[in-house]
Amino acid sequence: MTLQNLLPLPEELQQALSDGKDLCQWISERQNNIEIPPQGSSLVSGLLFDLTIEHHVGIVYLAGAQINAPAFALLRAAMEALVRGAWLQRCATPEQVEAFVANETLPFKYFGDLVNAVEAHAAEFSDKALSQLKLNSWTAMNSYAHGGMLQLGRRIKGGIIQQNFSPGEVVEVLTASGTFALMALRQIAFLAEHEALLSEVDERLAGGK
Repeated sequence: MTLQNLLPLPEELQQALSDGKDLCQWISERQNNIEIPPQGSSLVSGLLFDLTIEHHVGIVYLAGAQINAPAFALLRAAMEALVRGAWLQRCATPEQVEAFVANETLPFKYFGDLVNAVEAHAAEFSDKALSQLKLNSWTAMNSYAHGGMLQLGRRIKGGIIQQNFSPGEVVEVLTASGTFALMALRQIAFLAEHEALLSEVDERLAGGK
């Protein structure tokens, strides 16, 4: 797949890509010049939230160039960065933060346990949206991230090796990625004690513009 072989995109996907780029700009404008505590769990979490946002930017622009395989693979990384950042900020002890910084150690064997801990300790995650997404989509995220059959099955069409991602699937990834990015921005606003931005992000997450 080369940039010279780009295919016409259906209107639904064109709109999702336009919305995704608008969201990238919206987040960038609000994230610029925000100050968070430059030490401990706040700094490490802030870096992870920023990584979540950058993964979203990557997903949007990769999908816009119809480079969909790495765009899909990045969705798991975006979710992991968000959840790790939230756990380190809201749940971890100073010793656990130090262990993560020194050895990338987390006291959980399974990612689902990390999600459950965040939802139990942070009010804005208590709606269980993350655990529901993990339940419904984690197996697929793993397949796309690790070259599993969901990823491979979208590299062949009619016996020919070529992209075979449906527009609806790409829209779903763009939507999920945008939600993760907004959640990450909300956590940055929380770290910065920026009440106005918290309200703006909450409105956007609720479906406002």
